Amino acid sequence: MNILHLTTYLQGGLGRIIQDLAIDQRMSGNKVTIVTTKTPIADYCNYDEYLTAMAEKDVELHLIDSTFKRELYLNLNVVEKVRDIIIKNDIDIIHAHAAIPALVGVIARQVQKEHIPVIHSMQGWGTNKSFEQEEMDRIIMNGLDCIVASSVSSIELMKDKGIDPDRIVLIYNGIADRSTDMDEASDEDIAELIKLRNEGVKLIGCVGTVCKRKNQELLLDAFSETAEKYNAACIFIGEGDMVLPLKEKAELYNIADKVRFYRYKEDSSRFLKYFDLVVLPSLSEGLPLTVLECFRERVLFLGSDIPSIAELVKDGDTGYLFLSEKVDDLTDKLERGISITSVEKQVITENAYKFYEADFTKQIMFDTYMNLYNDLLSKS
Repeated sequence: MNILHLTTYLQGGLGRIIQDLAIDQRMSGNKVTIVTTKTPIADYCNYDEYLTAMAEKDVELHLIDSTFKRELYLNLNVVEKVRDIIIKNDIDIIHAHAAIPALVGVIARQVQKEHIPVIHSMQGWGTNKSFEQEEMDRIIMNGLDCIVASSVSSIELMKDKGIDPDRIVLIYNGIADRSTDMDEASDEDIAELIKLRNEGVKLIGCVGTVCKRKNQELLLDAFSETAEKYNAACIFIGEGDMVLPLKEKAELYNIADKVRFYRYKEDSSRFLKYFDLVVLPSLSEGLPLTVLECFRERVLFLGSDIPSIAELVKDGDTGYLFLSEKVDDLTDKLERGISITSVEKQVITENAYKFYEADFTKQIMFDTYMNLYNDLLSKS
């Protein structure tokens, strides 16, 4: 099968899902091509680690401006080049990972007489869209062959936005069965985490882009009430426009010596095993990979009770939930999470691992997508 992936950027959790899927497809004998935007904009870019990994596995990459900007000329520039790719690589199916890439696919596929299915994996509905942008996305998505939701909550959201439910299927994101190997001695931040653990410090981790949507500020507010009581440290891994404001707030709370800000890390899931508790206080998410990675690594997880996290975490059984945006409840659950007995923690993390293993492996995701491709092609 000749597969074409169209995306905005190969970045973050979505970028890793595309990378893993594309590499597995290539390793299974398929011809795989990826088109992504070339020029970075603000915090949006392609991660070098993803580009390198796919190039090493003979995934064909094209960086073209732009599948990100909502500017017709730039979108049509990609259309023209994607038409050439469709002809050259005899594309069978187009898999888009955002609305504008899907639009590019719908227009470009007309170059062939045979119908080329276009599907769209919807990982999350952007919170900053204007009414006109939401309407544009609704129109695009209702013209596709299939829309893949990564969570049940995403299905309900799309229905509320006016997306045809008959076009929607559910395919959960999946992750590899282990994080990549690492040389602990080669990373000074790992050395610091090991040192803190050896000194008896409870380590609270928070992984992801440091921004308003991820709501790390709420965690810092809660941690300020917990730090001294439990001899704890709070570790933020990631970059973003809220790093400096959080550093300033930590100084204001007089807890700067107990808070660490580590830069972006390749495969940050390698760090999870060093934490006593991982917290995700997000205001919105698609299907957050950090939750699944904690489950896989048997690390205790605490998250806000937004629908996409609550879909994965059964409070007290596979992790903990707190009332979204409620700092008092987060403080209570934070203290519960770092004071839990080892026996209680083992029960919860083992439940979480079994939950991950049943539905959220990379192999399950790969098999389900390939079955969907074949089903769509059989109807073309």
